[in-house]
Amino acid sequence: MVKTAYTGTVEEYRSIVKACPVPIVVMGGPKMENDKDVLQMVKNSVDAGAVGGAIGRNIWQHKDPAKMAKAISKIIHDNITVEKALKILE
Repeated sequence: MVKTAYTGTVEEYRSIVKACPVPIVVMGGPKMENDKDVLQMVKNSVDAGAVGGAIGRNIWQHKDPAKMAKAISKIIHDNITVEKALKILE
């Protein structure tokens, strides 16, 4: 398994996923400005073929880490939309 940063577009990340001989998980990177950015990065990564995420500070520094972890998990495992994931954070 490889943990790597999101490149910015689904197409770019998909090319990395396809070129890698083992499954890829997206890393969370620096603290993001808002919840939607975090969730959109995870969604885009999964849409590109990543099998999961290794998200740290964007969960632990969230005002409700349990809800953020659940929202990310639902995107990864249940393929929910970012909009539905944002409702989990309400």
